[in-house]
Amino acid sequence: MSIPARGQTAVLLLFGCATLVGASAVATEPPREKPSAQGFRPEDGWKPLSNGKDLSGWTFRNPRAKKVWVACDEVRLDPADPARLIPVGKGGSARSVLLCGDDGRGSDIMTTESFSDYQLHLEFNVPKGSNSGVYNRGLFEIQVFDSFGKPKLGFHDCGALYERAFPRENLAKPPGEWQSYDITLKGKKLTLVWNGKPVYQDYDIRYGETDREAFERLTHENANKPEALRVRLREDNGRYVGYFGEGGTRSGLEGPDRPGPILLQGDHGPVAYRNIRIRPL
Repeated sequence: MSIPARGQTAVLLLFGCATLVGASAVATEPPREKPSAQGFRPEDGWKPLSNGKDLSGWTFRNPRAKKVWVACDEVRLDPADPARLIPVGKGGSARSVLLCGDDGRGSDIMTTESFSDYQLHLEFNVPKGSNSGVYNRGLFEIQVFDSFGKPKLGFHDCGALYERAFPRENLAKPPGEWQSYDITLKGKKLTLVWNGKPVYQDYDIRYGETDREAFERLTHENANKPEALRVRLREDNGRYVGYFGEGGTRSGLEGPDRPGPILLQGDHGPVAYRNIRIRPL
């Protein structure tokens, strides 16, 4: 999504038997089964999600939208407009890039295959001021955003579990530099490593903290939602905390949590992805 929100304070909350590490949750140890430095070997269960040539294995969320996704060898910032990325080369190799180019106002893309529990590695590149996201199971967005240089991150910044949690430390690199996410999703537990540093460890995606605007919107929307998708949030001394239901974060696919695609946001601005690899668990 588009507009960064102000950061919130770290919290540690208990909801019955469920433990919520608060909105600035930080892992204290590396994730289990971290990929080896030698790469993502097929014999270890890893497979690429892009052939480096085209969008085979992917589909458009909005088939009528402008076609802005292309394969290329590399990207660089447009010297005339640092808010855009310029493709270099025609792609076709294992290291090729999927670029959401032009003004980035096209369609989200999602894998034709659905996944339940998995490890996902990808690298991303955002130009100045741009915005994208990685939706796990098509539902739960890890925000991709140009948050470089911000002294404090919020619920809409890079590395945030959108409107539910955010990183304590800003690990964002400058616009035009490649960054990486290593995501593990198993059941309801999410682990994120951003640029090699742990952010969330076994974080329960159903719980968290949000800002006032999202709290008011989600509470208002409850009336038109089935019980499984309703939130149970409360205000607590200016913080908005609680249970977000079985549905995804904002702009995710409809319905409750279930196996789903990897979805890359492609309608909020230019972005590039490469080395997209997954290992089902």
